[in-house]
Amino acid sequence: MEKSFNRSSRIAQELQKKIAMIIQYSLKDPRVKIMITVSQVRLSRDLSYAQVFISFLETENNLTVKKILMLLNKASGYIRKLLCKTMNLRMVPNIVFFHDDSFFKGNKISILLNKVKKDNNIML
Repeated sequence: MEKSFNRSSRIAQELQKKIAMIIQYSLKDPRVKIMITVSQVRLSRDLSYAQVFISFLETENNLTVKKILMLLNKASGYIRKLLCKTMNLRMVPNIVFFHDDSFFKGNKISILLNKVKKDNNIML
C-alpha cells in the first residue's frame, strides 16, 4: 500500500504553517500592516527551493503587490533563519515569494456566472 503523502508534501505543509506564523508574529516590518495568507508552498525535488504563494485582500497603506513581494523576498533570509530554529531539517530551502491571485480570479468567474444566470432567467 502506497503512502498518501510523500515526504516533500509533508514538509511543504509544515513550511506553510511555519512561514504563516513567522509572517504574522515575527516579521516586524511597519510597512506591511496587512494580513498575509500563505496559500501554498511548492518544493523542488531536492528540497532546496521553496515557492511560497501568498494572498491578501487589500492594501491599507497603498503598497502594491510588487512592493509587498519585494519586501517579503528581502526578508526571506530572516524567515529562513527562523525556520532553521523551529524545523528539524538538514537543509532549510531557499524561499521565493509569489502572489496568488486565484481568489480574485475565482470571484470574478463567480460574478460572471451569476450575471449569466440572471440574464437567462430574464429571457425565460
